[in-house]
Amino acid sequence: MSAVSTLAAGVAYFALGGLWFTPLFGRYWDRAVGFQRPARWRPALTYYLVPLAGCLAVSLTLGFLLGRVAAVSLTEVLGLGLAVGVGISFAVTSINALAPNMPRPALYAAVTGRYHVLGAVLCAAIHFWLRG
Repeated sequence: MSAVSTLAAGVAYFALGGLWFTPLFGRYWDRAVGFQRPARWRPALTYYLVPLAGCLAVSLTLGFLLGRVAAVSLTEVLGLGLAVGVGISFAVTSINALAPNMPRPALYAAVTGRYHVLGAVLCAAIHFWLRG
């Protein structure tokens, strides 16, 4: 996979997170982790940079895997994205949700895990569409 598809997929995954954790499911995530957003809350730059780096890492890894398994159809590519999303991302998110200080672990796993599943599938699709 190309650097362009890796960058595009990673940025799209990150942008999905901006929608997912703010207007779409932000209130549920806040409840899951026990966070109350103060009025006019402005998170630190690391709040954005670390997730962006993670999304780029997932995109790079999916691009690598797609090249190794020689997936040629959109169905195969989306299947790999789904396998990575469910088998790795959702699974790890669910394990991390069991931290003793997590107020609502099932809600956290549902909100965050589903984001990562969709993000992995999105990354795989973008790699497929931008393959060179």
